[in-house]
Amino acid sequence: MVEEEMAERPLNVLVPFSSPLTRSSSKAAADSGLYNFMWDDAYTTGSCYFTSGHRDMLSYVDKCKARGEVDIVLSMTEPATVVHAALVQEFPHLRGPSVESVFLCMNKYYTQKVLDPDPIPHEGLDLDSLQLEEDAVRVVKEIGLPAIVKPASSLRSTGVKKVNTIEELLQAAHDLRKFGTEVVMREVFDSSLMRRYVEKYVDLKKYPLATCNMAVVEKYIEGKLFTVDGCVYNGEIIHWAICDNLYFKSRPECILGFAIPSHLSCDMQSRLWQAYDKVLDRMIFHGFDNQEAHLEFFLTKDGDIKLLEINACMSLTLTQLYLHCLPGRDSVRLQLDLLRGVHPTVPCPSGRYSLVGYIQTFASGKAKELVDFHAAACIVEDGLGNVKIIVDPEHDIVQAGDSGNILGKVTVQGNGFEDAFDQYKNICLKILRKPEFSPWE
Repeated sequence: MVEEEMAERPLNVLVPFSSPLTRSSSKAAADSGLYNFMWDDAYTTGSCYFTSGHRDMLSYVDKCKARGEVDIVLSMTEPATVVHAALVQEFPHLRGPSVESVFLCMNKYYTQKVLDPDPIPHEGLDLDSLQLEEDAVRVVKEIGLPAIVKPASSLRSTGVKKVNTIEELLQAAHDLRKFGTEVVMREVFDSSLMRRYVEKYVDLKKYPLATCNMAVVEKYIEGKLFTVDGCVYNGEIIHWAICDNLYFKSRPECILGFAIPSHLSCDMQSRLWQAYDKVLDRMIFHGFDNQEAHLEFFLTKDGDIKLLEINACMSLTLTQLYLHCLPGRDSVRLQLDLLRGVHPTVPCPSGRYSLVGYIQTFASGKAKELVDFHAAACIVEDGLGNVKIIVDPEHDIVQAGDSGNILGKVTVQGNGFEDAFDQYKNICLKILRKPEFSPWE
């Protein structure tokens, strides 16, 4: 698309899986007058995403196909990227990633098999196997213990579990299987949700396990995590930023948040960009284009760099962070530039230390029992911090795994980590109704 076309009329932008967070993150672009945003919330009751109480991604894609004239599909979350890729395949005028590339990023089993040039030792575990116990024994012999178990496709580290015995592995597998049958969770792409979509759009001869309800069992490795963020524009890799991933020492599998600028040396950051480019080259080979991509890497004590996962879209969490410390750079506008054929501008860091921290809990119950929504609103009004609660008051919080549950996000700035963390902690203590169930160290 060209700039002259934008002058004639606002471009119609479809936003699948829209939410209050995607709306607020897109406010500047929506208010610019250049775009007509078409919000589609898949999570509301009555949406085609829910059919008689069951979730079905293909039904939701069909709903989006019927929205009428669309110039741009803006995918701001991983579920939205799945829809985006299907619409790109259906409508050649749309820009964005291929279904195959998005599937390979979304399915962690195939991420390691196809996109990772040097994967962590791992095995797949079919959660619906009639020989699950025998399969678990085989996997342990191959991988060893301790190990990390995680669903092949999930968001925000949902369901990730460190296991030390075969019994713990089997319990983790049982919990993951329950996600897709007893608990409706938007964070997990279980096989029932994706089956009809995969059968239509994914080459099952090439990826025969695509319809299986899979878990990935990885060798447990120790190291620090870093997020490397960038995008692809017409086959060109564009670097964006490297963030430090922060975890609680008392709960090493529970993420605290992200911080920028990274404390890593220039040499180490250069090595991370090289690792990023190697993975992106493979993604591009499979059709990834005109889309943001943020990757998470382990940096081990020995200096090895290992890919943890790929997110084939922008990060709404990092969007908050970038607005604080990369002046004038808006991830949503960058993505819109990619999708209308405009080369994005590389950001210029301000050098200000910024931290976006998750409001974490290991409690269960209704969100309103765990979060003081009024207190959160008052903190924003008083200018004490940027707070976004990502759960509705009636949302059921169900605990699973060692990663906790994320209730919201807090963005602060400070004179280094300690100062920023103290601000984050003070805000969380004002918001949480049961702070004793949250990690603080």
